[in-house]
Amino acid sequence: MFDARPTAESCVQTSVPRRGTGRRGFVLVLGGMAAVAGARAATPLAVIRAAAPPPEPFPDRVRILVAGPRGGRMDRWAGVIEEAFARALPPETTLRQTLAGGADGVTAANQFETRVAPDGQTVLLLPGEAPLAWLTGDPRARFDVANWLPVMAGLTSGVLVSRVPASALRSGARLRVATSAPAGPELAALLGLHLMGIEPVPAFGLHDAAMSLQALRGRAVDAVFLLGPNVPSLLANAAAAGATPLFTLGVPTQSGLHCDPLLPEVPTALELMTALRGTPPTGSLAEAWRSAAAATQIEFALVLPPLTPADLVAQWRRAGTEASQALQPSAPGVRLLDARAANTATAAIAADSTAMLALRRWLAARFNWTPS
Repeated sequence: MFDARPTAESCVQTSVPRRGTGRRGFVLVLGGMAAVAGARAATPLAVIRAAAPPPEPFPDRVRILVAGPRGGRMDRWAGVIEEAFARALPPETTLRQTLAGGADGVTAANQFETRVAPDGQTVLLLPGEAPLAWLTGDPRARFDVANWLPVMAGLTSGVLVSRVPASALRSGARLRVATSAPAGPELAALLGLHLMGIEPVPAFGLHDAAMSLQALRGRAVDAVFLLGPNVPSLLANAAAAGATPLFTLGVPTQSGLHCDPLLPEVPTALELMTALRGTPPTGSLAEAWRSAAAATQIEFALVLPPLTPADLVAQWRRAGTEASQALQPSAPGVRLLDARAANTATAAIAADSTAMLALRRWLAARFNWTPS
């Protein structure tokens, strides 16, 4: 028996004058030397000031490249985000939207990577499915999440509910988990169970919460991973089917992984791993889990391309902070992050090549899965 509940503590050319003769010449020499010394002391600051480029003017016309089809999730977010940014950006700015690609955001992210200039005129709005595809080696993903500059983001809760309580879990136990696909949004839950010493047995082909909860009620699965803005209502449906929260994915912060504020009494996957194993998990696969968990919780991210001038990045980020504060009351179930917090959340996704390779090998070994 163990207690994996989180505690309160868990939840930086100046010329010298020609020398004269006698006393007057000596004074002239001293005066010249002082002038040279003063000029040498002053010149660097003057040169720096003269050489410093003027601030980049904010573009008159900017656009949101929306990753997804018309009527899709990102299109709906784009409408409210555009309205908030229209108030937060300089008043003379014209803001428009361009829709591109499918719902997982990969096509739009590729366009953003290859066609968008770093001039501050275009931001990309995409879901967490695109970074997850990049992590798992989807050959369509020809972009690098680590290079993007976040402006704002939205996170949702990710929680695994189960009829088997944590107190009944033992090393080597099998847990049947409702799953859409090996590299789907349930990946972080499956890998998390593996790192706990539990063998996940995925029931593939369950593509939404309704199908998964029906399988839970019919006892075809033991556990369901819940994700998205409507997690609170889904938790009630899971409870009616006899399932309670087993762990959450936690929230990445600058000081580490913290409890999910929606379920502060439920241990994070990392806490449960530590409780079941005796020590925190380490190594490339543990790093891959952290990246997958961070990507999974991204409801949306708004990012600029690398090499965007710092002045423009700062202006976009100021607008992002204002927009996130304005939108939060009308976004239940989503934690809207300003630029600083969004940078932390997206930086957690950027696994190194060793971790990404470990993740792909694990998928291949466990589920005979290869990117296609």
